[in-house]
Amino acid sequence: MGAASGAALTLPTQAFGKCADIESCREVGEAKFAATDAANPVFKLSDGVRYKRLKDGAGAAASGSDVVDVAYSISTAGGSYMYSRGFGFEKDADGVTDTGDFLRVQLGNNDVPKGIELAIRGMKAGEKRRVELPPGPVAGFESSDWKPAPTTRRGKAQVTAYKNLINGNGSSQPPFPAVTVWDVECRRVRGARGGER
Repeated sequence: MGAASGAALTLPTQAFGKCADIESCREVGEAKFAATDAANPVFKLSDGVRYKRLKDGAGAAASGSDVVDVAYSISTAGGSYMYSRGFGFEKDADGVTDTGDFLRVQLGNNDVPKGIELAIRGMKAGEKRRVELPPGPVAGFESSDWKPAPTTRRGKAQVTAYKNLINGNGSSQPPFPAVTVWDVECRRVRGARGGER
């Protein structure tokens, strides 16, 4: 090797972390998780429904028989997308996405599963929550007669597969209590008579 280029050769330097050993690093990581959980706890509602606030909102909180405009996305607990409305994941026949669209929910009207309605109560405009919804006739999809229904062929197939999973598929597959995960964003809160609050 010749040194004709005249560039100096630099050797890599050793990197140093903020902790001295694996145990102290683990303690630092656990402290960060504990601080995050304390700042944004998981709220437990009745019938196994849980939610975590992802984003704060402002204005009047949804209550009583208010009308609430929401965007939502539904996934399985394993992270597989099922269907949505308002987040731009779905396309109509012309290829136009549903960005900006929403579902109008009147609280107490069974427009969404009972567990989702419980999680919507108290939301403010702009607020976003991630809700874990267990199956069942009390709080799950069955409580709203499977509303809101998907509009796409893929969404309909996902709901059929989910029904087979929670109800069982003959003797080859027993029922499984699979949770769905809903990301719900409150776009607007209106009074029961439709006026914005």
